[in-house]
Amino acid sequence: MNSGEVSNQEKKKVDSLDFRREKMVDWFSPSQLAKTGLQAVVSSVFGNYADKRETQAALSNDEESLKPYDFSDREEIWLDYVSDLGSGWNSTYSVAYLLGRKELNIQSFNGKDYDLKRGDILVMGGDEVYPVATPEEYKNRLVGPYRSSLSSVQDSDSAPTLFAIPGNHDWYDGLSSFMKLFCQQRWMGGWKTRQNRSYFAIKLPGNWWLWGIDIQLHADIDKPQLDYFDRMCDLAKKGDNVILCTAEPSWSYQEYQKSDKPYQNLKFFKDRYALKGEKELNFSLILAGDLHHYVSFREKGSENPKWRITAGGGGAFLHPTHQIPDTLNFEDSVYEKSQASPSNKESRRMAFKNLLFPFINVRFGSFFALVYILFGWFVSAGNSGSLVTQMASSGLSDLGVLIPSLFITLLGSPGLSIFLALIFFGILALADTNRKKPLSSWIAGIIHGAVQVTFLIAGLWLVAYIVNGIAGINPLSVWGIVLFAAGIGLSGWLLNGFAMGIYLMICILVLKTHDTEAFSSFRGEDYKSFVRMHVNSDGLTIYPITIPKVCRNWQEVEEKFEGEDPWFIPADEEEFKYSLIEDPINIRP
Repeated sequence: MNSGEVSNQEKKKVDSLDFRREKMVDWFSPSQLAKTGLQAVVSSVFGNYADKRETQAALSNDEESLKPYDFSDREEIWLDYVSDLGSGWNSTYSVAYLLGRKELNIQSFNGKDYDLKRGDILVMGGDEVYPVATPEEYKNRLVGPYRSSLSSVQDSDSAPTLFAIPGNHDWYDGLSSFMKLFCQQRWMGGWKTRQNRSYFAIKLPGNWWLWGIDIQLHADIDKPQLDYFDRMCDLAKKGDNVILCTAEPSWSYQEYQKSDKPYQNLKFFKDRYALKGEKELNFSLILAGDLHHYVSFREKGSENPKWRITAGGGGAFLHPTHQIPDTLNFEDSVYEKSQASPSNKESRRMAFKNLLFPFINVRFGSFFALVYILFGWFVSAGNSGSLVTQMASSGLSDLGVLIPSLFITLLGSPGLSIFLALIFFGILALADTNRKKPLSSWIAGIIHGAVQVTFLIAGLWLVAYIVNGIAGINPLSVWGIVLFAAGIGLSGWLLNGFAMGIYLMICILVLKTHDTEAFSSFRGEDYKSFVRMHVNSDGLTIYPITIPKVCRNWQEVEEKFEGEDPWFIPADEEEFKYSLIEDPINIRP
């Protein structure tokens, strides 16, 4: 970290960087899948018994901590909102690079130019780091990129303030690293943190507020947090407008996911304050991340509509948009989709990248290469070894005899049958059944499991037929063993990879399921976004900004100094563009 305030004469030269520029997280790496799954289970179990939010409330229960962060004495204020950010260097820094500049000039669709000032407040809306929250990951994937964009400011009194709410990935270590980074009034580059809890309330100019809530891992809002916002509600005036930041877009999830608990919890929280006494607070805008794209919804049939915006484009892999409904039934109102980035057409087009699954997810393919080799070993050993000999001498015309022999061998070998059953049910467990109508997902999962088992057996037959039947190499010779193992491994990598990729592609295009798996598979860096907002006497103006293609070629500045100049800039040959996703959104008081 830094002091946050550096004069022109006292700029400190930076000789070396203390972080690594990381690649996008390889979510289909078997070791990564295991670690993330274990972290999720452990944090879920212990989160129910050791809720850090209760500890925060107990340690910061003085009168000062129960006051809102007050910026209401200003005539106007600029705010930045970014979510789901700490992943790969190119995507995270592309967003951080723009957030750190004093001003951005953007042309709208109507041809008008807008000069947008850097946010006086930066709000990080959840999942500040991937894959799990550790001090090392925060340093490499979040603090490093943001400090490289804005390492310090000349005047600490005018420094932008940083607030953050945690998402599920921030909770994977019980919120320990999050609290050290965001809740101890530290500097993160040129941004100063001020909060002492994982939730906060900010009083803005006019009759505007910004509330950030912490829903933990299960869309749960604890009692001390409700007490805190009860206090904030008491301080608000009747009819005040609230920008609410939450970690999940429950308005989208409740349309197609089986569990509507996140929606019910958000509705409970909103209704508690929108209808409390005579206050009648207006939740004019709700912002969320968790889905890594931009999708805005506008209340239908209203002259001054409320907005619900998902803006999770801060750096993590891209999520599709075409599976999001065009209309939502939310809060006894109908909301219609205003704009999406990427567009539905672009989203569908990118789904075809799953055809390259085995070449992108090499570690996943390597794991199944080992699975295929083990299966070949088991079949070649013991009483079932004669099956490989029969496979080696059986062409396509002999499958009528080979297939019954295979079933007889499996019936006589419980070990092989259990091995195949584990493969089938392991693949079936991947089925995305968290839908209101899961039947099609179950059917797709069963077909996928059956195809994978069939490919496993077919791969063994094909290699045996080529190595022994066609090439005539003795399978018990050194070369035979080497070629047999290599062939089986190669077939496992390719056959399993193509089957998995085609399955994910069909599911996201036809069934509109597996939105996370189908797009994390190719680790999409592009279509990053954030939201810049302006509050003044005229109300709230929202400027959603997209980076259609992130910068992949950064030029490191030779002499780096603490200050407002970035340490990495787009290379001369790099075309780094950004634009508005839709025309500015105006919400009147």
